[in-house]
Amino acid sequence: MPETSSFGRVRIPSDVDRPDRILAGLTARQLTLLAPPVLLAVAVYWTASPYLPLPVVAVLVVPLLGGGVALALGQRGGVTADRYAAAALAHHRAPKLHLAAPEGIPVQPGWLPDIPAARRRTPVAARPLAGGVDAAGVIDLRGAVGVVAEVAGVNLALAGDSDTERKVAGYGRMLNALSGRIQITIRGVPVRLDPHMDRLRRLAEQAPHPALAAAARDHAHFLGDIAASRRLRSRQILLTAYEPIPALRGGRDTAAAAAARRLEEALGLLAAAGLRGRILTGPELTSLLASAADPAGPPPPDRVTAAGPVLGHARTGGRR
Repeated sequence: MPETSSFGRVRIPSDVDRPDRILAGLTARQLTLLAPPVLLAVAVYWTASPYLPLPVVAVLVVPLLGGGVALALGQRGGVTADRYAAAALAHHRAPKLHLAAPEGIPVQPGWLPDIPAARRRTPVAARPLAGGVDAAGVIDLRGAVGVVAEVAGVNLALAGDSDTERKVAGYGRMLNALSGRIQITIRGVPVRLDPHMDRLRRLAEQAPHPALAAAARDHAHFLGDIAASRRLRSRQILLTAYEPIPALRGGRDTAAAAAARRLEEALGLLAAAGLRGRILTGPELTSLLASAADPAGPPPPDRVTAAGPVLGHARTGGRR
């Protein structure tokens, strides 16, 4: 007679990284944030209630409790309110004007007008985006290396239900199979129509029939009107594998090989779902970093690698 197990089926929750609830459904972080305003509100109530009417005491206490509850329980875009407020404060205090000044910011001359401190924007030297990019497409970071791949986007609105399910399932398999750090970046890239217009003009000169030449010139003129009247942007999807350099002999090569292998595995899983991608070479990665540092600037020359720190385009100033 077969034996039957006495153990029942156990469900494993999907949110295993969710913080533990300590008291009243609140986490330790939420209780830590909520305790000071509650204690302060109680102290204000016991101090002011013998001398002030209850409505006035409520006006003093309610903002304290409301601010504490909003900071402890609120969130925006999946980020808790306290972390969001800390990030906003750090952004407000950080310098907004970064200059490409490897030798430092020169002292302002005395003939410049004295601008009040509230309106003055003190420039700082721009920090390098990377320590360098080699020909193989490996980025040198602070104590780590990175490898970047570009993935072609797919419009799921034009796909059928089965094709959409296959691509979503493939994307889920890629996420579940990750064994290390991979960052997914979606950035808006300005579309430059000048290369397309130049190619159409060259084709018009070589067209075997006058009607084809006229059509090519008309289309080039149409693209020129679009470029002059609109700001076109395309979407670029990037995967970045990040790997710290171990403190061993040949550590950089080992970390670069691990990052590239992880990225190739992710691209292979995406390719099984019909999503194509490729690892960027050194010149392509240098151009990407330069355009990210200064999107409005001209594109860098082709086949250029960054042997030194990558700062972006050499301009007198600009936002970073």
